[in-house]
Amino acid sequence: MLKRSGTTTALDPETAMLVRDVYSRHYDELLRKACIMLHDREDARDAVSEVMARLMTADILPEGDKLLAYVRNSVRHECLNRLKRMRLQERLRRALPMDDREEWATGEELEAEEEQYRQYQSFVDQELTPQTRRVFQMHYGQRMKYREIAEQVGISESAVYKHLSQAIVKLKNRFNS
Repeated sequence: MLKRSGTTTALDPETAMLVRDVYSRHYDELLRKACIMLHDREDARDAVSEVMARLMTADILPEGDKLLAYVRNSVRHECLNRLKRMRLQERLRRALPMDDREEWATGEELEAEEEQYRQYQSFVDQELTPQTRRVFQMHYGQRMKYREIAEQVGISESAVYKHLSQAIVKLKNRFNS
């Protein structure tokens, strides 16, 4: 097993180089397999990028040939998780049309939801860095994919992932306490 160099934010240089090498050498293969599973090139790119970004922050990684097998399995599982989420969202969409959901909610419930949304929005506007806020709003507000955000903002897809991760951690810390 390869371990971090003692810091909590970066892989040691040798391990980071190994991860980048696996990414660059096998990206096309990983993307092709993800496309086959997801039937959507953009979602496939996001899935592969998400796995690679997580690898860069992993505490322990397998060595040698096991790393490639680990990456392949991670991409497969990420695709399966995305498919599961899509099926669940589709089932919910069919079972609970949005118009019906609004009829069920009372005025007080709607006001409470609106207040909570205002609190979230205020937190995002005041507590996130401008770049993180922009990436967060593009992904969750405009439903843009990682690649689209990366191109528009001029950063890498892994940087998009890092900004989103930071925003989510801050939101969880603030609102889940």
